Amino acid sequence: MAALDSGYALFPATACQTRFWHEQKAAPHASALNIAFRLQLSGPLNAASLEQVLADLVARHEILRTGFLMTGAGLRQQVWSDAPFRLNVIDLSGLDDQAALAEAQRVGGEQARTPFDLASRSYFRAVWLPRSSTQGELQLTFHSLVTDGWSFAILVRELVEGLAALHAGKDAAYADVDLHHGDYALWKEEFLASGALDRARAHWRNELRDFSRFDVPGDRARGQERRFQGAIRSILLPLELSEHLIAAAKAQGVTLFSVAAASLAVALQKATGSSNTARVAIGTQMSVRDQQELEGVIGPLINTVILRLDVAPDSTLASVIAQCGAKLSDAIEHLHVPFEEMREMAGEAASTDRPPLCSVNFALQQSFVGMGDEVRRDAFAATTSPSFNAGALYDLNFFMVRRPEGWRISCEGDLDLYDVATIDAHLATWREMLQNVDISAPDAPKSAPSPTRKPLAGSVGNSGFMSQSEMEAKARNIVRFNEDASGTPVIAFNNTAVLYGLAQQIGADRPFFDIPMVPEGPPREFPPRAFQDLAADAVRLIRLARPHGPYILMGHCVLGSLALEAAHQLRRDGEIVELVVLNDSWCPGYRESMGWLDRQIRKMQVRADNIPRDFRKALRGEISMVSFLEQYRIVRKLGVARLALKLGLITGDASEHTVAENRWYIEYLLAQQARYRPAPYDGAVQIFRSAQVLTGRLFAWDLGWQAVLKTDAIVTEVPGMHDQIFRAAGTAVIGKQLRERLAGIGGNAASAAAHAPDSPALHP
Repeated sequence: MAALDSGYALFPATACQTRFWHEQKAAPHASALNIAFRLQLSGPLNAASLEQVLADLVARHEILRTGFLMTGAGLRQQVWSDAPFRLNVIDLSGLDDQAALAEAQRVGGEQARTPFDLASRSYFRAVWLPRSSTQGELQLTFHSLVTDGWSFAILVRELVEGLAALHAGKDAAYADVDLHHGDYALWKEEFLASGALDRARAHWRNELRDFSRFDVPGDRARGQERRFQGAIRSILLPLELSEHLIAAAKAQGVTLFSVAAASLAVALQKATGSSNTARVAIGTQMSVRDQQELEGVIGPLINTVILRLDVAPDSTLASVIAQCGAKLSDAIEHLHVPFEEMREMAGEAASTDRPPLCSVNFALQQSFVGMGDEVRRDAFAATTSPSFNAGALYDLNFFMVRRPEGWRISCEGDLDLYDVATIDAHLATWREMLQNVDISAPDAPKSAPSPTRKPLAGSVGNSGFMSQSEMEAKARNIVRFNEDASGTPVIAFNNTAVLYGLAQQIGADRPFFDIPMVPEGPPREFPPRAFQDLAADAVRLIRLARPHGPYILMGHCVLGSLALEAAHQLRRDGEIVELVVLNDSWCPGYRESMGWLDRQIRKMQVRADNIPRDFRKALRGEISMVSFLEQYRIVRKLGVARLALKLGLITGDASEHTVAENRWYIEYLLAQQARYRPAPYDGAVQIFRSAQVLTGRLFAWDLGWQAVLKTDAIVTEVPGMHDQIFRAAGTAVIGKQLRERLAGIGGNAASAAAHAPDSPALHP
C-alpha cells in the first residue's frame, strides 16, 4: 500500500459503504448502522493484555483504522498509517451478580446506541467489563462501514489466539494478511466495470420489473423521518420442531433458509388481510466471500438481495418453499450485482422516511464464531452473547439464530410503526407457519435427475512412467472414428466427453482419434513430473495410434497446452503437425506473469464467475454439494459441510473427493503446468474460446497465447461454459470452423514446407 503522505492512503469505497455513509450523514444522530457484539471471556485476563492484543489487531487490519473522505471522485476509504487504540474499562468486580448484570446491560445499550462521527479516524471501539481476574465481558462496537458477521468471527479467533500467545510469551501464529479491504474495493471497482456482470444485471432487471414495495400494515402512520427506534422480541423453538424443519428441508431438496423464509412470507401475506395474491418482497444479506482469497479479509463483504415470492391466500407451504428455493438459487447465482444498482433498476428514489427498497428483512444465522459459539485457545475462551439493539433498520426485521440451546426466531420492529404486541403477533404467526410445514411435501418439485454420463474410454495408468507393454494396453482403449479415411488425422486429448459428435461434424473423410489422458477410478497420488515428460507419454500414445504424421492435435483446458508441447516434440522428431487446436486453453504463464495485484484481481473475478456456476451444478447433481462447499477453507476448517451431511441438510458421499470428469487429475496436470513455459511456436494454431470466458484487461481474447505464437492464430468463440463447449451447440461451431480450415490440409508437400519442424534455436 503506497501512502499518499506520511499519514494515510486512499482507496475507493464500495457501493454498500457509500450507501451506509450517505444514510449516516442523513441521520447523524442515529445508531441503527452500529453493530454491537458481546463476548464473555475467561482465562488469566487483565486490561493491559486485552488492550495490547486489540491494538495489534487494529495495526494488523487496515479497515479498523480507516476513516472516510468525500472527494470530487466520490467517497474514499482513508486508511491511516497509525490510529492509536484505547480500551475503555469499567470494573464490575465489586458488584454482586444482579448489579453487575444490570451495569453491563446499561453500558452495552449505551455503546450500541452511541453513533459514530463521520469524521472519525476509526469506526471501532471496545469496552472491557471485568468481573474477576479470570472472567469478564468484552463489548465491541463497529459501524457497518467497516465490518460484518464473518469479520467478527475472524477477530474473535485472532483475539483468543493473541491472548494465549501473549500469556505464553510468544508471537501469535496469525495467518498472513494478503488482502485488505482496500485491495478488495479496488478489485470490486474494476470488476463492476468489466462487463462480467452483464448477465447478472439482466437477471435482476427482469426480476425487478414492475417492482412494488411490500409493506405490512402498521399500528400508526409512517412519519416523515425515521427515528430508528426498535424492539426485539424472540421465541425459542423446541428442539423437536427444529429437527422437523431440517427434515422438511431435506425432503423438499432445499435449505432451512428457504423453509423459514417461505413460512415467513405466508405469515406476512396473512398479516395483510388481503384476499388477493401478494408479491411478498423480502430483503436478505449474503456474504460475497465466494473466493478463497477473501475469507480472511476484515470488512463489510456483504450484499443485500431481494426475494419476491407470489403468495396467494390458498398457497400451500410446500409450493411457496419450492418457489423460495428457486428464487434463492437465482439470487446466489447473480449475487454480485450491488443492492444499490438493484434499487435503481426498481426505480426507487432515496427517501428518509422508509428503508431502501425492502420494508421487511430476513436473515438466518448459523453462528458467528463456529460450532458451539465458543473459541478456545489454551487457558483462554470466548463465547458470544446476544447483541444489544442498536436501532431498527427495517420496519420488520426477522431473524433466525442457532444458539447452543436451539434455534431462536426473533423480530425487531420499528416502534414508530408497531406496538410490541403487534411484533409479538407477527412472531407468533411465523412460528405457527413453521409448525405447519409438512415433512412429506407432496407437491414439492422433485429434484432433476443427474444427467447421464458416458464413461471415459480408457486410462493411462497410475504413474505416467509406463512400460511399452502398458502403453500398448492403454492404446487399445483409444477411441477411433473413421480410422481408414485418407485425410490427416485429428488426435484429441479428451477429458470431458467422448468426442463422437465432433468427429461427425468434421466429416467421414478424416480420421479422428480420442486419446483418454485422464485416468478412471478413484483419486490417487501422482509424483511431481515435468510437464514435458507428461507430453512425452502423450506422444508415445499418439505414435501407438498412428506411428507417423502428419498430425492435427487437439486438447481442451490444460490438455491444450499438452497438445502444443506434444506438437513441439513431434516436430523436433521430424514429424509434420499441420494444426494445433486449443479448446478454451489458457497459455501457461499468462496469469503468472501479471503483477501481484492483477493476479489477485483476476483470480477473484474468475471465482466470482465460477462459484454460481458450480452452485448450479451442485443443484443439478453434476457435482456433490459437499464438493461445492468444501472449496471454502473456512467451511473445511469448521466441518460445516460434513455436519450438514450428517444432519441430512445436504446430500452427497461423505468420502467423496472427486467431481465430474475426474477433476482431481486435471488439478494434478494444472499443478505440473504451473512450472512449465511453452517455447515459441511457429506452426498453425486454432483457438476456440468459451463464450462464457470473462472479458477485459486481464482476460486476453487469444487466451494469452500471443506471446508464444509466432504466427497469427484464428480465435473463434464457442457457445457454452468451459466444460460444455463439446455439447451440440458448441460442437456445431467447432465442427464448421474446422471443416473450413481443414479443407486444404491433407499432408501434401506444400503443407509440409509451410509447417517444417521447429528450428533448434527455438528449443533450448
